[in-house]
Amino acid sequence: MTIKRSFDTSTLAADAIETLNQILPGRGLTGDAPSGQRTSLSLSPPIIDTTMTAFAPLTGLPGATIYVDGTETYQQMFGAGASLTESSCYVLQTNCTPAQRKANLTEAFGKDGFSTCRICIGASDFTHRGPLGYYTYCDDWDGADVTMPTFTIQKDREFIIPTLREALAINPNLKFIASPWTPPAVMKSTNSLLGRPDGVTSMFIGNTTNYTAYANYFVKFLKAYAELGIPIWAVTTQNEAGYGPPSYPGCVWTGAQMAAFVNILKPALMAAGFGHVRVLVGDHNWHNLSGYTGASGGHLVRDVFAEPLAGDLADGAAVHGYSTTGKNEFEQLRTWTRSRKETHFTEMCLVGNLSNKVSLQQHLANAIIGGIRAGQNSVTFWNLFLRPLSGGRYQPFAPSYAQVAPCATISTDGNGTMVKRPEYMALVHLLKVMKPGARRCYSTTLGVGEASLEVQNVAFANRDGTTGVLLYNNADTTKSISLIDGPSGLVSFLTLASGDIVSVNYTAPKGIPATGTVSAPSAVTGFNASSASNANTLTWTAPAAPDAGGLGGYLIKRGTVAGSATLVVGAAAAGETTFVDIDVVAGTTYFYQVFALSAGGLSATGPETSVTTVGATSAVPGAPAISVTPGNAQNIIAMPSPPANNGSAITSYNLYRSTNSGGQGATPFVTGVTFPYTDTGLTNGTPYYYTATAVNGIGQGPQGVEKSGIPSVASANVKPGPGILLSDDTGQAVQTARGGNPQGWSNTSFTFSPATSVSSQRNAVVGPDGVTKDASTQTFTNTGATGGYGSVECGSTVFVSASPITASIWLRGKVGGELVELTVMTEKHANTSKASVTLTTEWAKYTVTHATPTSGTGAILGVAYRPNTFNGSMSFDSAWPTMTQ
Repeated sequence: MTIKRSFDTSTLAADAIETLNQILPGRGLTGDAPSGQRTSLSLSPPIIDTTMTAFAPLTGLPGATIYVDGTETYQQMFGAGASLTESSCYVLQTNCTPAQRKANLTEAFGKDGFSTCRICIGASDFTHRGPLGYYTYCDDWDGADVTMPTFTIQKDREFIIPTLREALAINPNLKFIASPWTPPAVMKSTNSLLGRPDGVTSMFIGNTTNYTAYANYFVKFLKAYAELGIPIWAVTTQNEAGYGPPSYPGCVWTGAQMAAFVNILKPALMAAGFGHVRVLVGDHNWHNLSGYTGASGGHLVRDVFAEPLAGDLADGAAVHGYSTTGKNEFEQLRTWTRSRKETHFTEMCLVGNLSNKVSLQQHLANAIIGGIRAGQNSVTFWNLFLRPLSGGRYQPFAPSYAQVAPCATISTDGNGTMVKRPEYMALVHLLKVMKPGARRCYSTTLGVGEASLEVQNVAFANRDGTTGVLLYNNADTTKSISLIDGPSGLVSFLTLASGDIVSVNYTAPKGIPATGTVSAPSAVTGFNASSASNANTLTWTAPAAPDAGGLGGYLIKRGTVAGSATLVVGAAAAGETTFVDIDVVAGTTYFYQVFALSAGGLSATGPETSVTTVGATSAVPGAPAISVTPGNAQNIIAMPSPPANNGSAITSYNLYRSTNSGGQGATPFVTGVTFPYTDTGLTNGTPYYYTATAVNGIGQGPQGVEKSGIPSVASANVKPGPGILLSDDTGQAVQTARGGNPQGWSNTSFTFSPATSVSSQRNAVVGPDGVTKDASTQTFTNTGATGGYGSVECGSTVFVSASPITASIWLRGKVGGELVELTVMTEKHANTSKASVTLTTEWAKYTVTHATPTSGTGAILGVAYRPNTFNGSMSFDSAWPTMTQ
């Protein structure tokens, strides 16, 4: 119908309603039939034209209803395709004549429209070279010269580069996404290219030299390929950075390391003229990236986006689709796309001897429909070509995997015959409806993911004015659907057999309104809503038919605020009085209205009802973990990270307090808490004990672990004023850094000894007050030395006299148990007082007193690792140093 989502017919004047009625269904509007193409589950034939009915007025809707509105658009789409690994390129170069190779590449990148292509930076697991042939572009790097003078892409010139150039000649707009499987071995804790040699995980060593050299490695790669006429559209920072494979290249990073690398990589690309190249982080499975804290030690996307500098520099995230249940993993993408970050799907293949149906469920239902509806901007699958199945494997690649299927196979009989598999055909249909420059547009969601046995869909608004809809019947039975064009309200009917893929393209239908006088129907009655298993069910009682034409059906509108149900989420046939809305988020309250349709138009009013969505396995949320920092007559209660919402979004927090351990009771002393929360008006010296609970759409969760704080003047986490910065040469009259006015740690002095020790710094940590980011993460890396130290020094306003000096600083360990030494000195590495402390993961104030300082002009507080106790990498947070005398 010609009603926009924002139309509210109750506010229209009589003449406007009459005009509206004239263009509603049942008034003689007609349109051309959409064009459709179909692939059956058997893939035989691979694709055929299919017949759909011409667009016509709404006169009773058969089967499921899919409402499409090409005027309501979402994320930009950048294309779809598959990967040209070294194995794929090797197959094309060795099993095809030049003419056969060109024909196969033309089929994929020309006729079928593949527009993205993932390639490998160095060796991946898919290579003809075998386990001893894995390589990077600088395997002989000395670990010191960041210019990497021996860098070379010579091995890529054998099979990869010739193939990429041929593909680019066929599609000059082809977007290459390049991913490394491993940095040079010397940058890793195991000194091996493998991800887990001999059962030991290969971790990236995050020091300044490695970050700088590896950024230069990327720049050299981009330059080398550009010089050969192969532009790179995007790079990912590491393939599957949370997994260390035992038999092929891999490297595990922490989220903090990835943020630090992005902070160096992106500026290096911009300085070299490659600022246009997208930098994507993550490049791992949906479920790993959503909340993974395993071997990676952090969130491979969230940590980067949360870091202020890296969060601005990173262009987006890359995701893979393995190990999914097909229920909600891809929904994690919504949190990234809401932050205006791009998300690109970069890898998926069928693993094991599985059916065409399973392949389509994983590739089409999960990766394409589920992922794009959740916000993905492109879809790229794994190996584009391999040899046919032989000996239980598709060849060639080195590790002894189970069957790892490509998108298509190339015969070894000398004919170079391409055979397209289900995942290939899923891409073909996607690219038929998602034309260059398309945006995803609104369409009713009947189901997403492999677990939903419905007709699934995703729709696109194309630049040429057409609308494209991709349909997939994941049910075990034949299904009929009614495809409604939203702006016109006209309908086309289609039947899909089990497993059918259908791509539909159409131009918004137009028609000439008929004449005559008819009436709009009355409003529905008995309107109710309920929720279960990530779906909201609406029921109502039909109004009487207003005229001989009868009711044509119903439109269902939705909002998230009372009185704002303007978004059309679907339609129901004339004989139906129920509707199930599954395009919903657990824990969110929705407000619905149902409007009856007839030849006379849309009912003028409709009752409103609301319901809070209940998740499929929804439960009350987990117990919040809090921290308590005492202050002067107050305690600050913080929550470092939210608890699990258990399938329903958390809506509020409650705080409980007692002056006796375990005495909080069941009644909160404050509700609707926003953390950090400052509990004021307390009695200094009295211990206070706190717990917290979280509330979601299901209810209130349990109280968390009790934390306590004793407010006092001495323990108040009051930020000291800036001091005067002195150099490490205090006492030697070489005060090169004296007179500075440091803010937090931004201008402190760094020293380290011997030369194998490195101290690095990053200013992006929320301090003890739980609010301001004026603290810093310090990282000491000590390689191969049994003695020495690494220190971060700060000065103060103290000028030395005979009076004792008291220095304090707030510290917090990253993992707990860090052995740290505090030193007050008034001469160069002399006249010192020391205090050894062991850090916890909570902020705490540590103090060292220098009882007998000698003469001098100033004092220095140094923070270092304890001598002879540390060899490796250690990180801690520091804030608010001060001295008094």
